[in-house]
Amino acid sequence: LIWRAFDLPVGDALVASITEFFARYGLLVVFISSILESALLLGNYFPGGVVIFMSVVAARGNVWGVVAAVCTVSAGFCIGYGIDYLLGRYGWYRLFLKFGLAAQLESAQVKLLRHSKKAFAFSYWEPNIASITATAAGVLRMPVREFFIYSSIALLCWNIFWGAVVGFIGKDILFIFSSWKYVIAALFAWLFGTLIFELWRRRGAVA
Repeated sequence: LIWRAFDLPVGDALVASITEFFARYGLLVVFISSILESALLLGNYFPGGVVIFMSVVAARGNVWGVVAAVCTVSAGFCIGYGIDYLLGRYGWYRLFLKFGLAAQLESAQVKLLRHSKKAFAFSYWEPNIASITATAAGVLRMPVREFFIYSSIALLCWNIFWGAVVGFIGKDILFIFSSWKYVIAALFAWLFGTLIFELWRRRGAVA
């Protein structure tokens, strides 16, 4: 509604505006956004994912541009998850428990103790979930070298995957979301996916 009310650009005009923005400000914005997006709790409120998505869309058609964007995002995530790990290792994460992270951290610790390597692979697909896993690894005092290896492999694999997906269909997604019927369908799909994930998370917590 806001997009329509302010008559913001759509389609090719939107892509052109995004491309111009990243041509002007470079990958520094992407790097900073990646760090903030992977920060514990902050990533839930900072629209870093949108910035990262747009950066890859802007580089669509330019293979090296997509590679540069993915590498920049990976470097930012690596730093962000490293900070999350330190928050957990030195107890600073307790400052965030009042925001309802206690249950998520406990669940992440259980998964790390049970599955170790698999916990990184299954949680690093989404930065906010990955930040919880990284913090839990710090709480459990996982060796720094072990954490860095598992974390780096997981984030690189997922970033390459998402970078390839967005690189191929990112521009098409922008066109699709300019239509109300696709927006409504996507909203219901997102709500359904969120419900399934929440049920799965609660089942895991009970187990």
